[in-house]
Amino acid sequence: MGGAPTTPLVVLELGGGNDGLSTVVPIADATYHALRPTLGVTNAIPLDATAGLHPNLAKLAARYAAGHVAIVEGVGYPGPNLSHFASLAYWWAGTPEASGAAGWLGRYLDGTVGFDDPLAAVGIGPIPSPALLGTHSFATSITDTSGLQPSLPAWADTPDDLIAAWSRFAPASPDPSSLLGQVQQAITLTARARRDLTTALTAGASHQTGPADNLDPDNLDPGSTQGAVAAAHAGGYRRSASVTDSLRLAAQLVASDHPPRVIYVSGLGDYDTHQGQAQRHPLLMADLDAGIEAFFTALDAAGAGDRALIMTVSEFGRRAAENGSGTDHGTAAPHFLIGTKVKGGRYGEPPSLTGLDEKGNLVYSVDFRALYATAAQDWLGVEAEAIVGKGFEPLPVLS
Repeated sequence: MGGAPTTPLVVLELGGGNDGLSTVVPIADATYHALRPTLGVTNAIPLDATAGLHPNLAKLAARYAAGHVAIVEGVGYPGPNLSHFASLAYWWAGTPEASGAAGWLGRYLDGTVGFDDPLAAVGIGPIPSPALLGTHSFATSITDTSGLQPSLPAWADTPDDLIAAWSRFAPASPDPSSLLGQVQQAITLTARARRDLTTALTAGASHQTGPADNLDPDNLDPGSTQGAVAAAHAGGYRRSASVTDSLRLAAQLVASDHPPRVIYVSGLGDYDTHQGQAQRHPLLMADLDAGIEAFFTALDAAGAGDRALIMTVSEFGRRAAENGSGTDHGTAAPHFLIGTKVKGGRYGEPPSLTGLDEKGNLVYSVDFRALYATAAQDWLGVEAEAIVGKGFEPLPVLS
């Protein structure tokens, strides 16, 4: 389906359903504040006369002003399902036949890499992402910079001792046509992935020069992004400790000598803001802003600032009207494509706040598979139809 891309795709999954109306704010629409009398964002960073970014996305706003952020508005799909699990399964698979299907990125790996490169796709997060699941390919999943280092039994002195013993269960060229051969192949590929991943993380870490996070509220400007994070943490709202760390880890992989084709980052916080949204969502935005900035700062330090494209995904947005201290599951929401090769600006159609569906939800204007088509065809270099099916053209957001 295509050759190896020269630059990785980095997908950020905002799990739980991010509130798009508090992320890209319709600052000139009076209906917004009528629907959100207590939760409406009043101090958004203006992008133009009609829209602004959440005030805790200040670094992202600066990247937008530099022309490196595309905002695709009104992203959703027909017949939306408001269940987390059902909608996520749809987004992971990129097809209506989500049950038992390969992930959309798994199909890309099946058609381009197969089992030849166990580090072609790396998931960073608490669990492997089904989006990377292929039928004839291998993806690696890690949680932190320890990579695939195993927990050692008492008899093993080093991880190398354990891996060497484990690898002896597999022949040099296993037969994948048999069940035993498939198990042996998995052992061989995992051992290889562990070795290659250690090399990549070691090489990428040599480029990391930024200071560690300091989230002591007494040492931070409360008006800054980190100050907002620390204040919310001090107020009892648990910060997702993995956001900046996960994105710095992604940057290490991108800056390595042999970067993955795809990096899928999940576990970036709980975006399901049914309650306490006035406190929780600003914290999520601050974490996201700090993480994205840390990612590109690390790449710039490594001389690899042009090497990656970030794309956000989330299973749905939130309902237009607030519900007590939060918002219910919704439908359409904006998403970001971020990088130096992005044609910055706003794309799609902002959802109408006066033309809601029968459940009070926003009506989508851009099918999320158009995002995938853009990433697949214009970034990863394969035909979009092979990944998302017919009828989904790439958006004109990449140079």
